[in-house]
Amino acid sequence: MNRQINDLQNIQIGGRKYIGITHIGLTRKLNEDRYLIKDMQDNSVLIAVADGLGGGVAGDYAAEIIRKKFADLKQVTKNNEQPELDQLVRKIDRTIYAASQSIQDLEGTGSTFVGVLLRSGLAHWVHVGDSRLYFLRDAKLIQVTEDQTLARFLLEEGEITPDQVPTHYSRHVMDQCVGCGYSEPETGNLKFQAGDLLVLSTDGLHKQIPGPTLNSIINAATDLETKAKALVNAALDAGGKDNITIVMAQV
Repeated sequence: MNRQINDLQNIQIGGRKYIGITHIGLTRKLNEDRYLIKDMQDNSVLIAVADGLGGGVAGDYAAEIIRKKFADLKQVTKNNEQPELDQLVRKIDRTIYAASQSIQDLEGTGSTFVGVLLRSGLAHWVHVGDSRLYFLRDAKLIQVTEDQTLARFLLEEGEITPDQVPTHYSRHVMDQCVGCGYSEPETGNLKFQAGDLLVLSTDGLHKQIPGPTLNSIINAATDLETKAKALVNAALDAGGKDNITIVMAQV
């Protein structure tokens, strides 16, 4: 079992520290996750994670398309961040869906996505699927995004109760992805202050490790790289059943 971490970025932009890390896990043959840390050159930074779906070439394609499209993003209009992030995700959704309809090897392709634009004290986020955005302040980790799963849909429709969600079979069945052709991104923003920590993760992390344990691991380490490596190792210790990808921003 290979526990070596070969893909890690530890960088500083505008006085803030960022880290991106990904590991194939212990059971998968291909890493279909992607991450991005991009200096927008306008006093803002874009960070993101994506988790490809569909297996093999298909999942890898979708996650890479999303990463590349956001890496190529030139600017986001001030005071219009959330609509523009939403529109870009919807455009990528249509692009991936069209490819899946015309190329047999890409049938069923799609990806989760969480992207955050940090600008002027605000973190503008866009989210599809079950990758997550967490926010840490005063040693308390808060899950910002909600997984777009069938269980959540059934809960909102009143077909199951909140008590049933944690064990319901549909909690791992996604209701949305980028590439389904009808993606409905969720967006929002949060104010951040010095000392706050943003954590983006694919489900290879948070479906292996419960929230309280994530909180403890993050608070136990001092620097970002140590925190990120400790999280990856904890996911591997828990079985490493999926690709594991994390981006952190110390704001």
